[in-house]
Amino acid sequence: MKAISYWIIRRIFNFVTYTLIGMKVYGEEHIPAEGPFIIVCNHASYFDPPLLGTAVRHRLIHFMAKEELFRNPIMNWFLRYVHTFPVHRGRIDKKAIVESFRVLKSGGVLGIFPEGTRKCQGILGPFHDGFAGIAIKAGVPVLPAVVVNSRELPKKTGPVQIVFGEPVMPPADKKADKEAIRQFSEEIREIVLAMLNRHGGTEK
Repeated sequence: MKAISYWIIRRIFNFVTYTLIGMKVYGEEHIPAEGPFIIVCNHASYFDPPLLGTAVRHRLIHFMAKEELFRNPIMNWFLRYVHTFPVHRGRIDKKAIVESFRVLKSGGVLGIFPEGTRKCQGILGPFHDGFAGIAIKAGVPVLPAVVVNSRELPKKTGPVQIVFGEPVMPPADKKADKEAIRQFSEEIREIVLAMLNRHGGTEK
């Protein structure tokens, strides 16, 4: 029953994003058809997770989201229903890390917004390195993505776009030190920044 209900929710999201909003998706060919990977994306709006989740048509994304969103009972139920789990910001959250590895070991897709909070449209903040450490230790690719013009929804100030880049494999050494993790995190950020600037970003 839950699977059927989730399918209905996705159909509703498809109608809203593609028909009502007119969302355009580019680079779908870069989305792995199977196997675990991490999607790393900029974050400008509360609408970004459902937009990104809808754009990945044939895979289910398990999003990591800030713990504060789960304090409302109704929101807590809905977020967990759509396979989102909490993370405590500002400290190492072992429970969230364990859940991340569980998702990846089961062949799933992990969605992370590594800026940690929403930024103004076109601005890309510093990345937290957590996703890079998880990718290296799990040995899974990172799929860079950008969301453009989601900030002012439901008002439409420009075409909403989701763009996917090519997957990037992490360093092969799963015992990489903090500097190697930081460098891989920065490598992914530079890719996301270049994509964002090409499709409407402003931050250098």
